[in-house]
Amino acid sequence: MKKVLFLILAASFLSSCQKGVIYKEFHKFDNYTWGRFDKVSFEIPVEEEGTSADIVFTIRHITQYPYDNLPVNVILTTPSGEERIMEKDIALKDSENNFKGSVAGDLWDVEEVLWKDFSFTEKGTYAIEFENLIPKMGIPGLVDVGVVLRKSR
Repeated sequence: MKKVLFLILAASFLSSCQKGVIYKEFHKFDNYTWGRFDKVSFEIPVEEEGTSADIVFTIRHITQYPYDNLPVNVILTTPSGEERIMEKDIALKDSENNFKGSVAGDLWDVEEVLWKDFSFTEKGTYAIEFENLIPKMGIPGLVDVGVVLRKSR
């Protein structure tokens, strides 16, 4: 009976974590390193104009990540070619020099909302491109980055 109850609780927890997710995609890095000039792109299909969602950038890194932050350049391109460009400096450590986010073993997960309640005004494919801005040839310690769209509340 305890096992059944545990399985029910685990299943409901996992499904609640995914609640409201419209899209999610991740890019894994070879050797846990993001090369300085390697851009990461995601294509988001939008089938219904007028959809609103939070656009969230996800980062998974290991404890040995050597920096306090991850500065990125973000370009969002609409189906008609309009571009929205933002430079974002994402803090990965708090004021006490501890990593932020959730941890499981040696892996840290951090989420940063890029656009809150973004309105997808066109049907078609939206593209989001990320470029790391740390002035080194490669950023070690990054497992993957991704994009998650969650329905706006």
